[in-house]
Amino acid sequence: MNAINHERKTSLLLKLIGDSFYQLQDFDVTNIAINDVILTIDGSHAKVYVTFFKDKARYFDKIVKMTPFIRSVVAKSWDYKKLPELEFIIDTVEPNAQRIEKILKDIKD
Repeated sequence: MNAINHERKTSLLLKLIGDSFYQLQDFDVTNIAINDVILTIDGSHAKVYVTFFKDKARYFDKIVKMTPFIRSVVAKSWDYKKLPELEFIIDTVEPNAQRIEKILKDIKD
């Protein structure tokens, strides 16, 4: 698979997953941010990195339980032959970045 096609699939997957959250019941879409989607080269697996702003455990459990539903919603608009398996992961980049910034600020002071 060439790089442009891979990026196109990754971008489409990001959009479709984000749109599918609006169809989940009892789900506050303002509480979640999709930070990144990493699609394997063969397109069979995708890691979706998400950040929750409040009630992380409840929302993460809900997303994990609703993964088959999210995948079925994505499949309706997926233009390619193989739909990847979705794995949701809580993104730790932001908290780690804030911790590192605090440490650097403390060192500077």
